[in-house]
Amino acid sequence: MSGCKGKSLLDDNPVFTAAPPRHSLSNSASAVNPADATVSNVLAVSYEKGGEAPLTGNSVVAQVNGTPVFVDDLIGSLRLAIESDQRLTPEQRQQILEAQVKSRLDSYLEQEVVIHALNQAIPEDRRKEIDKSLEEPFQEVIANIKRDRKVETDAQLNEILAEEGLSIDLLRESFFRIQKVNGYLSTISSKPGAVDRADMVTWYQEHLSDFTSSERVRWQEVVITFAANGGRKGAEEKMIRVVNDLQQNRDFGEVALELSDALSAEKRGDMGWLERGGLADKELENTLFGLQSGQMTKVFVRPDRFEVYRVVDHQYEKTKTFQEVQKEIEQKITREREQEARRKAMEEIRSKATVVTMFDENPRP
Repeated sequence: MSGCKGKSLLDDNPVFTAAPPRHSLSNSASAVNPADATVSNVLAVSYEKGGEAPLTGNSVVAQVNGTPVFVDDLIGSLRLAIESDQRLTPEQRQQILEAQVKSRLDSYLEQEVVIHALNQAIPEDRRKEIDKSLEEPFQEVIANIKRDRKVETDAQLNEILAEEGLSIDLLRESFFRIQKVNGYLSTISSKPGAVDRADMVTWYQEHLSDFTSSERVRWQEVVITFAANGGRKGAEEKMIRVVNDLQQNRDFGEVALELSDALSAEKRGDMGWLERGGLADKELENTLFGLQSGQMTKVFVRPDRFEVYRVVDHQYEKTKTFQEVQKEIEQKITREREQEARRKAMEEIRSKATVVTMFDENPRP
C-alpha cells in the first residue's frame, strides 16, 4: 500500500502492492467514508433473530463467515451518546440505534468480507508488519488534525474528539481498516494494460461534450436612471453625454465609473461572464451574443432608465482537439479499468463469503 508522498509503506511486501491515495479521516461518528473502497449492497442471507431484545453494545447484528459483528463495531461511540441522552425515551433510543446500525451495516460488511479474505491470504506476522507500516502515515494524519484544531498533545486532541464521539484509537482503527481494504483489493485486482489509441479516439468521440466549452460573453453596462437624474429629460441629457464620450473612443469602463447610476459602476460596469439562457431579457441576450468582442449595443430605452452595453470578450463554443486531451483520456480510461477490476475482485470475494444480518427479510424460524 502506498504511504505518504507516494512512498511505498512496505516495499518488500510480497502481497501488497501500491494502493490508491489514502482516504482522509473526517470528524464524524463513522470516522471514514468507505464508499470508494467497496461495492455497495451486500446480498444478505438469513439470520436467526434472538427475539425482540433491545439493542446493546454486545448485540450481534450480523455474521461474516460465522464471525459476529456487534453493535459497537458499527456505532460504539455513537451508541454511548444516544444512551446518555436523557431527552430520549427507551423506545426512541432503540429506534435511533436500529436506524444508525442499518445505515452503516452494508458498508461495514463489504469491508469485513475483504478483511476476512486478507486475513486468510496473509500470515499473521505479515499482517503485523502491515499494521506497523501504517502507523507512520497515520501519525501524519493526526499531526494535520492537531494543526487544524490548534492543539499539540494527544491528550488535548482526545479531549476534543471525545466531544464528537471519537478518539485517536478509533481514528487509527478506521484508518488501518480502510488502508487494508484498499490495499488488498488493489493487490488482487487485475492490472490494466496500455490503452490503445483506437480506444482513446472512440472514448473521445463518445464524450465530445465533456471537451466542449459553452459560448459565453463578458459584458459591461452603463445605466442612466430617470430617478437619479430628476426625470426622463435629465436622464436623456446624461445618456447623450455617455454616447458622445463613447463615440469619441473614451474607455467604456471609465464612462461607467463616472456616469453610470447602476451598482456595477464601482466595477467599471463589469457584469461578469454570461452564458446563453442566463438572462430573462431574451432581446438583450440575443443582442449581446450577436456582437463581437469590443462592440457596443444601441441605447435600450426602458420605462424608467436608459441602458447601453459593451461586449468585452465573446468566447464561442469550442471543442478541444483529440491531441489536446489525449493524455487526460488515457488517464480516465485507465481509472475506469482499474475501478472495474476492483469491482470484479470485490464480487469474487463476496461470492465466497457468507453474510447474515438482522435485517434479512426471511430469517430462519
